[in-house]
Amino acid sequence: MSARADRSGFTLLEVMIATIILSIGLVVLLTSFSNCQKVMKASQDHETAQYVLSLGETVYPIPSPDLVTGDPLEDEQLNIQETSAEDLLDELDLPSSELPKDRRDELSSYTFERAVDEVDDEELERAGFLYTLRTRVRWGSTRLRDEERPKLEVLTLWRKKK
Repeated sequence: MSARADRSGFTLLEVMIATIILSIGLVVLLTSFSNCQKVMKASQDHETAQYVLSLGETVYPIPSPDLVTGDPLEDEQLNIQETSAEDLLDELDLPSSELPKDRRDELSSYTFERAVDEVDDEELERAGFLYTLRTRVRWGSTRLRDEERPKLEVLTLWRKKK
């Protein structure tokens, strides 16, 4: 019998190859977990933004065209200045027990605003006095420029009575 046939176990090369394969698998797995966590955070941010949007639409509903007598571009019911989610909650007079403190803290970086897009008179008449309302919910650090902050934007078409 030869010396090679009697030997059992793994060679150093086999152990190194197995270690490399295991390492690559672990790196792929950890990268997948990291990406999954980022997607879950983005999903949570958008869910919270939807909640703030519903709060804003409850506090500042879009008025019927019959209720807007002046220029929609200047109407205070259609154009809502940037308002914090905390102020929206205060407007609704929700009791503190209704919303846990950690949820209120989470909402602290969210804001709601709505504006009517400007349009020239010719285009407005051609569109049948149809205006575009742009509602935005933004979140993130207020130290960032507005373009850099994440946002949820909803467009609504609104027709003014002649």
